[in-house]
Amino acid sequence: MRKTNILVRISLIIVVLISLVLSYLIWTNNQRYEKRTDTQTTTKRDVTSSDTNEQNLAQVYLPTEIISVDSKSQHHLIYNHKESLVSELRDTMKTWKIWTAHASTSKYDELISQSNTVQLVNPDQISLQLFGKVEAQKALKNAIRDRSFTRVIFSTEGDIDKVFFVNDQTKKIWQSRVTDAKVSKILSLLRAADYSAKVALRSVQGQVRTFYPEGLSLRPYSYLITRRNENTYISALLSDSANSTVDTRESGNETTYYAGNYNDYQLLVDHSTDQLKYTDNTQSDVPASLQALLEQSFKAISEVDNPLTDVRFFDADTDNNTVSFRSYVEGFPIFQQSDFGAFKVSYTNTGSQVDFSSRILQVPIPATTSRVALPSTQSVLDTLKNAGYATDKIQDIIVGYRWVPDTESTDIIDLKPTYYVQIGGKWRDYQDWLADKSEVK
Repeated sequence: MRKTNILVRISLIIVVLISLVLSYLIWTNNQRYEKRTDTQTTTKRDVTSSDTNEQNLAQVYLPTEIISVDSKSQHHLIYNHKESLVSELRDTMKTWKIWTAHASTSKYDELISQSNTVQLVNPDQISLQLFGKVEAQKALKNAIRDRSFTRVIFSTEGDIDKVFFVNDQTKKIWQSRVTDAKVSKILSLLRAADYSAKVALRSVQGQVRTFYPEGLSLRPYSYLITRRNENTYISALLSDSANSTVDTRESGNETTYYAGNYNDYQLLVDHSTDQLKYTDNTQSDVPASLQALLEQSFKAISEVDNPLTDVRFFDADTDNNTVSFRSYVEGFPIFQQSDFGAFKVSYTNTGSQVDFSSRILQVPIPATTSRVALPSTQSVLDTLKNAGYATDKIQDIIVGYRWVPDTESTDIIDLKPTYYVQIGGKWRDYQDWLADKSEVK
């Protein structure tokens, strides 16, 4: 009996020891596994974030117009409602090899009217080095000297052996030799376009703009929208500051959040307009080049963490170090989403500022009205002139969509096509200029 008790105790001790050893192995292996999993997850997240940023950069700086010039030198604006034609074209160009750009002897007026060509048009000047970056073209990306251009032009007649980078403001042209380009792929994409409108290129205050001599007909759109909570922006913009404490001050419809050792970071929220202003007083380096201005501005809007799917570059003011971005529908910009569009980024030697809207386009819903017919561009300018607006006061004119709140639902907005005209630095629907002539002098 006594021997039996001793054996039982020894057996229990052995079982306990085995249990402790197995528990130790499980704990330590699990810690190593968890550590490895965290590392893998972090690495994957970083790669995904990097890939997403590169995709967004290429998307934000997409050209906004495709102009096809036929055999009779007639220009047509084209796009495809089913697919993003401009994305398809630029993805095709990534398979080309574009060599170093050099000054061209081509004449500006002849080149932009050349038959059997395609023009990819940006709303304002962009950097050739930035183009090389998003197009994965090393010769352009790593060029010793950068250039600025507005439109890319290449021939669709015969082999594509060169491409032109044209600056509409300075009329300067650079050209690059091209290899590995197949014109058949380009022609196939152009044939897939399901919308075409006759256009002409005309000058407005030194800027070449797309005019519609026969007017045009566009679809109206309606969208569900969401208004992002300001806590989302506090987390994205203020939580990583040197001082994690966030102070708050209220003033009427506005709330200002402060963070940082010396309140260097500020987020102003206007609840009446859903507009926000983020200021970083530690960012005192003004971008030294157009490429730096465009890339830093993109980084700034990325940090806001709003979706960038429909956001496109709209204009750059290198004199004031300001870049504007707007939401686009079918290649046309949306106005009145806010006072400035989707984003406006500004740099000074005392800090940087990002103005943005918390109103985000979500899901398109069927519009209740048929296509809207717009008059010719020249007739709009003539109407403004007859109303008293001096021609030299009209800075710009463009077809765009007016953001109109739906009368029955605050979660729906209607997008109505119209002409927008810039006078005195302000963009307004031309009909608003006609109704309010306070700028007539």
